[in-house]
Amino acid sequence: MSRRITQGALIAGSIGILINIMDAIGSGHLEPHDAFVALVALGAGGELLKERRPRAAKVLYAVTSVLLVVAGSVAGARAWASLFRGTTYDWLDLGLGVLIVLYVAVGAGQLLARLSRRASKSRTNAGTLSD
Repeated sequence: MSRRITQGALIAGSIGILINIMDAIGSGHLEPHDAFVALVALGAGGELLKERRPRAAKVLYAVTSVLLVVAGSVAGARAWASLFRGTTYDWLDLGLGVLIVLYVAVGAGQLLARLSRRASKSRTNAGTLSD
């Protein structure tokens, strides 16, 4: 992604955060989907820091992932509970819950694959050292 687009995403995300704060003050509560503009801002910030400060970028990416899973899980759980109760629900939140489950499954699969590669590599290295 180009630097200019990333900077624009950071600015738009920051403005969206301010709007959601004002909305939360006015309405008295936050909705789970209000967190997604923060995700845009955090992701853009991580992208901008990737070259100069890779550790800070990794921390921002980790915070973004945790926030995504928490906000998506809350929104999805509410929608799925409403669906099973037979009350009104939001299709967007319902779809978001499904996407979060897929996101977590893919992340867990990648983590398991990485751990498996490391374990097999260390076994291979241990086998060659003992010969």
